[in-house]
Amino acid sequence: MESIYKSDVVIVGSGISGLMTAISLYPRKVTLVTKRKLGEMSSSAWAQGGIAAAVTKEDSPKKHFEDTLKASSGLSNEQAVKVITDDALDIVKFLEKIGVRFDKDNDEFTLSKEAAHSYRRVLKINGDQSGKYLVSNLIDYAKQQGHITFVEDVSVDHIIQKDSKCHGIMGHIHKNEVADNFVFFQSPNIILATGGLGSIYAHTTNPRDVYGEAIAMAAQAGAKLVDLEFVQFHPTALDVGIDPAPLLTEAIRGEGAFIVDENNHRFVFDDNDLGELAPRDIVSRSIHNHKLKGHSTFLDCRHFKIDFKSMFPTASYYLKQASIDPMKDLIPIIPAAHYHMGGIKVDIDGKTSVEGLWACGECSSTGAHGANRLASNSLLEAFVFSRRIANKINSEPPKQSYKLINIENYIPKEKTISKIRAKKYIWQLRSAMNKFVGVERNESTLNQAFIEFLRIEREADKLSAKLKDMLLVSKLITYAALQRKESRGTHFRTDYPSQNSQLLKRNIFEQNDLVDYLDKKFKKAV
Repeated sequence: MESIYKSDVVIVGSGISGLMTAISLYPRKVTLVTKRKLGEMSSSAWAQGGIAAAVTKEDSPKKHFEDTLKASSGLSNEQAVKVITDDALDIVKFLEKIGVRFDKDNDEFTLSKEAAHSYRRVLKINGDQSGKYLVSNLIDYAKQQGHITFVEDVSVDHIIQKDSKCHGIMGHIHKNEVADNFVFFQSPNIILATGGLGSIYAHTTNPRDVYGEAIAMAAQAGAKLVDLEFVQFHPTALDVGIDPAPLLTEAIRGEGAFIVDENNHRFVFDDNDLGELAPRDIVSRSIHNHKLKGHSTFLDCRHFKIDFKSMFPTASYYLKQASIDPMKDLIPIIPAAHYHMGGIKVDIDGKTSVEGLWACGECSSTGAHGANRLASNSLLEAFVFSRRIANKINSEPPKQSYKLINIENYIPKEKTISKIRAKKYIWQLRSAMNKFVGVERNESTLNQAFIEFLRIEREADKLSAKLKDMLLVSKLITYAALQRKESRGTHFRTDYPSQNSQLLKRNIFEQNDLVDYLDKKFKKAV
């Protein structure tokens, strides 16, 4: 039997963006849908860095704004940057009001300095566990509100549209004992907040459930996409064979950790005068190319005088699991897909190009991060734009839902036939993305990626709905990377290694553009 939920707003995702939007929509009736239990398998909860905010006398929103623009390689939306940097302190005050306890020393914030920031301005909670505590506090606060209905263990399959407007979403329950387990959430306002797409790459710091499903759904609904080529690789993921790769927060380098090879050579300085504190794209490429030359790469904390375990409890836990003592041993590292600057194109209030569809957090692209995100701006953006979406929806009169929808017409036709076979092709896809659309790419590797995708698509036809979404997102990113014939920020093409001033513009397209390209380029394969 199918289930039907009706509300003014439906939110998909229970990370910071989803929770903050739901809270801020009071008194609107909201249904929040999440794939797992609240907050589980969310990139937000795994965030170690913290929230960037100008809270000291020597710092200011203007300086934070300038640092963000500089890191973005000229491609950021200045209006969006100003919004997040100006609203940062207000977000901090809100969080303290609902019970968040940022790390302090003598009643002053304990701030860390991260790459490309001019000042110490990153607020933390219990060292490197900021995301965990932020999500926990938001969940507790949200449950106290009376306007939110939480629906757990539901995967969303697609957006339902009629007359070019969103009218709801269709999903299914993750319970084997539930027969005919389809769920229809009817609403004139759909907000996508499912996070990023790191798990389409073999090396990632993101949870396995984070593979770009919001982008896939929005693309199929006809939404405009933007800047998908800009995938940020974190330079220092722990390289011990764990999948996903545990993140070694940038704050460790902020406290003075070195990046070295097997000869204790700090090779990043060969590529940039800022060394370990250069922007993430530069450090990641330096490590990537040093590995290609046959070197081993490590994080070196052996000279630290600080209490590593108390400052970095999450990193310490994973290092202990790998039998690594950071005070005595070099820590093996590898660049890993970490954050996506591109996504579903939204305006300054989080609206997409499809009526009734909104997006916030990492699945969206406001332009605040440009071609390269400044460290610890992501959680800030999630809070600020979630509140803006809620304020915009609350400022408008309630919309009426479409009354005559036959949900049988929208029940998904595709299920996972074999998880074992699906895993095989998912790993092949992730490996292809890492190899051909990774830290560096060029026309040859990008076209080779398409050849791999089309083979996997042919061999795994109708095998897995998840794999189908992953393939679509991978193809969209690869198409975007082909269109940008320059190197800028996190997008580095070895065949176009320099910036091109004529391409200083955002890369906007729709799924139909990808379809047309594949039809022309790979017509026989398609």
